[in-house]
Amino acid sequence: MPTTWSIAVFAHNEAANIAATLESIRVVEDGITIRVVVLANGCIDSTASIVRELARLHHNLQVVEIPLADKANAWNLYIHEISANPSLSLAEMHVFIDGDVQVVPGSLAALAAAFEQAPTANAAGGLPVTGRDHEAWSRRMLANGTLAGGLYALRGSFVERIRQRGIRIPQGLIGEDWLVSLLAKSDLQPLAGNHYAVLRIVFPSAAGFSFRSLEPWHLKDWIIYLRRLWRYALRGVQFEMLFGWLMYKPPDALPPNVEQVYRLALPPSRLKWIGRTSPLRFLAIQRIRSLRTRKPPN
Repeated sequence: MPTTWSIAVFAHNEAANIAATLESIRVVEDGITIRVVVLANGCIDSTASIVRELARLHHNLQVVEIPLADKANAWNLYIHEISANPSLSLAEMHVFIDGDVQVVPGSLAALAAAFEQAPTANAAGGLPVTGRDHEAWSRRMLANGTLAGGLYALRGSFVERIRQRGIRIPQGLIGEDWLVSLLAKSDLQPLAGNHYAVLRIVFPSAAGFSFRSLEPWHLKDWIIYLRRLWRYALRGVQFEMLFGWLMYKPPDALPPNVEQVYRLALPPSRLKWIGRTSPLRFLAIQRIRSLRTRKPPN
């Protein structure tokens, strides 16, 4: 039976980048079947039409258009519907890639080899090779065992277990990568258990991804940067809330969306100082507290 690798590419308005991303993951390996699914979520540009044109040349490529612009929702759709397709359900490895990155040549083979070398690993992650902070970022990933959303892979049997247990990422969650990291490290158990003595996430040195760095002299990049800072602050608070939630509860009990996370999980203290981003963290907690008191829609 040939080996199958299934690749999910998340794209939201990535018309300028998606062709280069797909070109970077073209793999020609003897005995390897590659399936690539582009999850075009909430796109209002030509991302989907570009992929459809490319699919005419590459029979293993398809695009799935999703009205909602939400990566967590797209991840859930892939895990519970797309990967359950008979052509993908037996894939040995599922690779997750952002539609604005380029994959370093040889990365997919390195991820697959890492699973063979570490039979207890549920996930394998690629490391960033560009960006002013990429070396420090890589060190943090290795020290904390945290995947980067730009490039990571899950073992096929691990995806099957997630699907069988009906585990879903709360819709609206910012940054699925840290939650997937927790799921992999805990082996789908409450975090309070003693799971960390077993190697569950590996980072092969030959697996990496690149991306365009923001330029300080471009006004558009400043807008992107400021929005990113806010999303990082909000993501950090969401992480603190869900980490406490998952300490003694299995991931099957995760709320279906972030609105319910805000209502059911306790928000962290506003007095904690985490450095220069503390004011943004304070504002994020204030926003969450106001949403907790808002009457839910009927």
